[in-house]
Amino acid sequence: MGKTHTNPFTKEQIERLQISPYVKSISPSTIRFTEEFKKYFYQKHKAGTSARSIFIECGIDPDVLGQKRIDGFCYTLNKYAKREEGFSDNRQHNYRHPPNDGDITVENRVKQLEHELAYTRQEVEFLKKLQMADMEARKQWESKHQPK
Repeated sequence: MGKTHTNPFTKEQIERLQISPYVKSISPSTIRFTEEFKKYFYQKHKAGTSARSIFIECGIDPDVLGQKRIDGFCYTLNKYAKREEGFSDNRQHNYRHPPNDGDITVENRVKQLEHELAYTRQEVEFLKKLQMADMEARKQWESKHQPK
């Protein structure tokens, strides 16, 4: 989610929320929950328990989260449930945001760069195919619309 949330968490709210064992990470605009919590939440919600009740049961104040975040969380959770990867958060593997720890090992940096290279190669192949499809479409259009 690249946009800033319209209702950012206060410093006090962040401090209270990050105590929860179900919160993986939190910033003023974003909260991420653990994979275990996502699975638990999904099962309870699917069984008919309201989202607010589940958050309250787990010690998370739904009023602090706000209805917009709760709705977004439920929507995303339903999408994740259909994915092959399930509820795991794959965003940490994004090469565009390397880990913050300054003491990254050479081996990990090499893995990161290999991942970035493979991703870049996929992008290039996609762009080549896109360009070829565009050229083909132009040829077809021109052949149909040439003056006779």
